Formats: sequence, structure tokens, C-alpha cells
Amino acid sequence: MTYFKKKILISGLLVYLLFLMAGCNVPEKKSADQQMKMSTVYKRFLEFPVPDGEGPVRINPPVLRWPAQKGKKVTYDVRLSYDPDFSENAITYSAEQSPWAMFNPHELLKEGKWYWQYRKTGDSWSETFSFTLDERAMSLLSPVPSVFIEAIPATHPRVLTIREELNTLRSVKDNPDAQAILDEAEKALNSPIWVEKQGIPSQTGADKDQEHKFRQDASQRLANKSKSLVHALTEAWVLKPDIRYAEKAIAQAMEISRWDPDGVSAYSDFADARCMLAMALAYDTFHELLDAKQKKQLLEAIYIRTNRFYNSWTNNIEIRLLSGHVWQHILHYFFQTSLAVYGDIPEAEQWLIYAYELFMARAPVLGGLDGGWIEGVSYFKMNMETMIEIPLFIKKFTGYDYFNVHPWYEKQSDWLIYHIPPGSAADGFGDNTEEINMPGDHYQAFAIELAKLTQNPKAAWYARECARYETYDLSKTRLLRWVRLTQTGDIPLPAAIIDHPLPMTRAFRDVGLVALHTNPENTEENLMVAMRSSPFGCYGHMLADQNVFNILYGGQKLFYRTGYKITMQDPHRTGWYQNTRSQNGILINGEGQPYSTEAFGWIARVAEGGGLAYAKGDASNAYRSTETAEDYGVVKHHRHLVLLQPDVIVVYDDMEAKDPVRWSWLIHSLQQMKVNQQNQRFEVNINQMRATGRLWASQPFDMILTDTFAVPAVNWRGSRDADGQLKSYDADQWHLNISNTENSPAMRFLCIIRIMPDGQLVMHDVKETDGKIELKVGEWEIEATIDYRKQASLIIHNQTTETYFSSHGAKGVNKSMFKKARYVGSTQIEFIQHGKKQFLEVSDEIPYDMLSRFHHYQIQE
Repeated sequence: MTYFKKKILISGLLVYLLFLMAGCNVPEKKSADQQMKMSTVYKRFLEFPVPDGEGPVRINPPVLRWPAQKGKKVTYDVRLSYDPDFSENAITYSAEQSPWAMFNPHELLKEGKWYWQYRKTGDSWSETFSFTLDERAMSLLSPVPSVFIEAIPATHPRVLTIREELNTLRSVKDNPDAQAILDEAEKALNSPIWVEKQGIPSQTGADKDQEHKFRQDASQRLANKSKSLVHALTEAWVLKPDIRYAEKAIAQAMEISRWDPDGVSAYSDFADARCMLAMALAYDTFHELLDAKQKKQLLEAIYIRTNRFYNSWTNNIEIRLLSGHVWQHILHYFFQTSLAVYGDIPEAEQWLIYAYELFMARAPVLGGLDGGWIEGVSYFKMNMETMIEIPLFIKKFTGYDYFNVHPWYEKQSDWLIYHIPPGSAADGFGDNTEEINMPGDHYQAFAIELAKLTQNPKAAWYARECARYETYDLSKTRLLRWVRLTQTGDIPLPAAIIDHPLPMTRAFRDVGLVALHTNPENTEENLMVAMRSSPFGCYGHMLADQNVFNILYGGQKLFYRTGYKITMQDPHRTGWYQNTRSQNGILINGEGQPYSTEAFGWIARVAEGGGLAYAKGDASNAYRSTETAEDYGVVKHHRHLVLLQPDVIVVYDDMEAKDPVRWSWLIHSLQQMKVNQQNQRFEVNINQMRATGRLWASQPFDMILTDTFAVPAVNWRGSRDADGQLKSYDADQWHLNISNTENSPAMRFLCIIRIMPDGQLVMHDVKETDGKIELKVGEWEIEATIDYRKQASLIIHNQTTETYFSSHGAKGVNKSMFKKARYVGSTQIEFIQHGKKQFLEVSDEIPYDMLSRFHHYQIQE
């Protein structure tokens, strides 16, 4: 027996299991389909130091983080050494009296095992933690913060541009971005100065939650308008020093400086931050025009708001899983504000160092290393500026090119292509994603900058393809316009060339997303199915949707989650929209997954070949949470998704519980759904295509179709769409609930969906014998074990393409294929590629962050 930190015990057998699940070389007698149970992957706040474990870390140097300790003005000491005794002669890096719970050595570490400790200043050292570096670790060597600080010009401006660039920018002619900015400035000149009382809400809510939201809305409206006015005029002044711009912007900034920093302009943290930035932009841009009294008044007002953010963040944000508003906009505003007042407010240097270190330690906070983004396509738009502009500031003053060092930027274009395809609605995961029917101007603008900064042809291809479906004058879009005009305008786009054909599938295991496409290069003919099963669980703008899928055809939503995000705490959101019952997922006794980071999933397997794409999601841990005091007794939930070119989707669910339960298989549509219970079928029509599905289960079931929400959606907030029209929440949405008629401790579901112009789900040679379903759809022969008392198995064969697939490595599929298999229970595909027979085998692959946390939690077979 071996004991790890915090007295958590793992037997040798279970260590063996970890290697097995990670796809390591172990004897083939063991199964690759074991069960993994753990308390959680991510807590809302870090509970144990990282990195610490036996496996090698992925980044050199790794950032050290540890659980924060409560108390005002808490500081930490940390030391990192090649020697477990931290002797004076060993290579050692350290920091003393750090006000935040993170440490970046800012120096490449040699390969081998490293040891580290931390302590609250004045206390004893912690136990010793360790990690291993090998040649596979990616270099993310960033400059020490002092390099950035010392490069900041002593003169103003520094935020929108620097003094040396003013003449060049003012000589710009016939540029549509510059002209759009000047046009907006003229409109701003005709706008009134916004005053504090305009932040008082005019509406009265029916309860405390509604009252609070109306106050926040009014606060944000006031700050948005006043900040937009200043922003437009400061940008215009940089391009054309018209005194009218300066006078109006200064007047608005001085007005903000007189507002109560604890009053209506601070009801929303977004509003507070925008007021902070508006004053900072005016101070920086018009520095030479301000008199001493104005400067003093602005600096005092800026200090109150900025220092308040700093004090609330340190010893907090660095160890917090996510603070959405911070990463969406406020950190970006904080960074710009600190830069504007550096040298004039003594604390600004500390503010900048913290923002710099925080970004280097945590960004992309919701993206991992493989390019994904877990909070959804809608809310990613709110992170675009932060993820582009902060690295550009750092590059401008230090030369450090974060875009071509951090792998997320290089791989991010894959997430764009596979989860918000050109000309297509989005994958359906996360708040407000149902409102994204095409990528739109924000994604085009972002992809262009991504392509320039990384020189990635895929990003250029994505931007070009988006423009094929949607025509926008990007000069009318504020997002990244100033970046394009001042920093990237001269950078050429790479050739928009991609490998043909694109792979059918792309997985983002770090965040728990996978998308399968029949034709990702051509949206009009593309059948897409995306699944989320995330180690993050649900938090912030994520929903309770582990092992949930959405299906689109031709870019249109076919089988898609339902409901509306009215506000975060609105009864419809909490009771329907964020709940699993609104998703194409599974309920247990009518209950969905807890809304908790502890209710997590993961993408266990992904493979493709021979016109077949496959993904397995594991949501076995998704139906319990100590945080919410919920446990629905699920011990296994494996969902197998298979996409068969050109038009077939197979969904195979294998589930177990501690006790007999009612299992509910859900599927939803924004189109009218029809159901035939006698034939176990459902169908939806869209754009002259018909999607027909048929379901089998290990127990008899009922099919109940409804077109109403369990919790009504009411637009009491008066929200409006992009065209300014009041949002209507009365559109018909259809919900099919398929549940076993008698409770059962285990359940298997098999669903086959086909999308065709004639809509006929023609099945040949259908046999239902000995707990198995056998049938043929098109050229695909499908066999599934539906009896839960027998070994799970999904076998697919295409005689024409000579493609063989087995989800669990069952014998008799293909003798030559089975002989090649190394692991019992692995997924195997044999197919023809370039005239040669290929064999592919995959077992459960545990995401890095899950594997690295195993020894802190109990693992059970």
C-alpha cells in the first residue's frame, strides 16, 4: 500500500487502473472500461496545492498555486527547489511576502523532479509538494513583471497608443475603421452628458431578485453610455485632435469623478469598472490638456474604484475556479486603467504586476491547452477583447509573443470551426447560445485577428467562410476595431488553406467538448452532433448538461436544448433552462444533474475512420454533489455517439444506479415534433429535410410529448434582441420524455436518427433477439446489446467501405481486428485509407487535470 497527501489511500490495483484508463501499456487481460469515481475535479476554490503529483506537468515553468488563507493583508512565502531539503547549494527560486497565492518562476526549469513549499508569512512551512518535468513539457517562459513595468513610457498616452505613434495615426487616410470612429465621435458630440441620477431604475420589481436586477440594469446602462461616449471621443482625438472631442470627453469624465463610488454607478461590477476605465482613458489621452485640479480629482476617483477591485481580487481570483465578470471584461479594464495611471498613483505598479501575473498564470481560464472554451459560444464573445488586447499590451512593451507561445491560440480555430461553424448555429452549450444562429460580426472580427497574430491558415479560412454566409462592414463593429487600426492593420492574413478533407471530429478534452461532422467544410450539407461532458461540471454560465448532445443539419437547429436565460436567478432559468430537463440528456426519477462543479463528466474516447466518427462521454459522476446535498444514486452513465456518413446518428446509453430508478431519455426540438409510440419513433421536419428517430430500451417505456415548459418563461426584465425588439418567450418548443414504465437498477437505450429529404428511416433486417438489436440503415449494419445484464456492445459494419467498428471490443466482429486489439473492452475501428487497411484502437483517456488530481481524492473501481 502507498499513502499519498492528505491521507488518501490508493491501492496498487487502483494505480494500475489509472495507467489503464490513461491508455498506458498494460497486459491486455485487463478491461479498459473500468469505473472511475472521485469527489470532484474542480472546486469553486482551490483546495490543495498544484502542481503536485507523480505524472509530468505539461508546462515549463509551471505556475505554483495553493489554497488561500483568510485575513486582511495576508502574505505568503514560497520556495521551489531541485533538492527536497531546499539546501543552499541547490537551484532554488523563491518569493517572500507575496500578497497573492500564486508564484511563477519566470525561468525554464531543468528536467527532473522539483519540490516546493509555501507558508503564510511568519508561519511554518507547509509539507513538501512535488512535480516532474520531462522533455514533453511546453515552454511558456514569460518575462518577469519588472521587464514589462520598466518598458512603460513615462509620457502619455499609453493605452490607446503611445506618443511616438500619434503622427502616424493622424496621417491615416481613407481608412474605413478611422472614418467609422470619427463618425461615432460626431454623434457623441451631439449626445448629452450622462449624470448620476440616470442610474436610478425606473422599473419596480415584483420581488427582491427583480429589484436587484433592475438596479444592476440601470447601473450598467448609465456606465455603458458614459464610457462609450468617452471611448468614442478619445479614439477620435488620437486620429484627429479636434478640441471639441477633448472638451466633451473631459466633461463626461469629470462628471463621473464626482459620482458616489459606492452609489448607483457601483450597483454592478461591470458598471463600476466602466466608470473606472472612462476616467482613465480621459486622464491618459488628454493628459496634457488637464489642469492640476482636474488630474487630482480624476486620480482620486480612479484610485477608489481600482484599489477596491485589487483588494477584492488578491488572495481570491488566483485560486478561484472562475469569476466570470473579471475575465470577461473587468481584468481588461483594470489592466488599461492601471497602465494609464502608472507613475501617478503609487499603487498602480502593484496593480499592474498582479494583473500581469494573474493573466500569465490563469489565461485562458476556460480554455485549457487544446483550444476549446467551455462557457459557451455566446459568452466567449465577452472574452474576445481580454484574450487579444492584454497579450498585445505585453507584446508591445516586452516583445513577448503570447499568441505564438501559448498553444490555445494556435488550436482555438479548431473550436471555431467545429462548434460555431461558418454559416451555422452554435453547438448549444452555455447561456444564451440558443441566440447564436450564425457566427456574426464578432466571430469574423476575432478570427481575422487570430489569423493575423498566429498566422494560422485555419483561422483565415474560418473568417473567409463566415463572410461567404454573412456580409458585415466590420468598421461598424467596435469589437477589436481599434486593435485592427492601430496594431495589426499591416499584418497580412495567411493564405486561407486547410487540409482537405477536414477530420470528421475534434475533441477538446481539457474542457470536455467534442463535435462530430459529416462535412465540416460545407455547412449546407453538414450533419453535426456535439456533446458536452466536462470536468468543470456546471458553474457560472455553464449548464447542467454532462453527456448531453445537440444535433444540427445545414447549420439549422434540429434536436436542440430549449428554454431561455432571462436572468441568472430567474425561476425559469433555475427550474428549466439550466437544468438537465431542458437538454437532450438523462433524468433520474425526474431529476436532473445538480448545478455544481462536483457534478462533472469527461470525454473518455474519440475516434474516426472509414466514414465513421465516434465519441464516448462519461457522466457517471454527474448526478451527485455534496455542495447541493443531492445524490441520485447513479454509478454509471456512459453515452456512446456515432456519426455515420452521410446521414445517420447512433446514440447508445449504458447506465446503472444503486437502486431501481426511473430513467428518462430526453430529446427536444425548436421545430414541431411528432411521435408514434407504437413504432417507437419521433420526427422533425426542417428545410425540406426530415429527421426520424427510433428508440429501443432494455425496459418497456412510455413516450410523452409536450410543448410547454415546466416553469414558464416571462420577459419581466424587458430584454430586447439585437434589433431592439422585445424578446418573446412564447415560441413553441417541443419536449419528448421517454421513461421506463417500471423502475430498474440499470438501463440501456439505443436511438438511431436519420436525416434525409424523404425522411424515411428505412431499416432492413431488423431483429430483436436474445437481448440484441440488429438492423441495417443505408449501407450501415448495426448491432447493439440492449439487455443490461449482458456486456455492453455496439457493433457497426459497412460492407461497401469495409469499415468495422466495435465500441467494447466484442469478439466475432472481425477476427483480424480482434486479434490486433491490445486491451479488452477497447473501442476498435478497421477501415480502408488510401487503399490500405488501417486499424485504430482507443481506450478511456483521462484529461490531464483529472489525472493530476487523482491522488488528492479517493478512487474507486
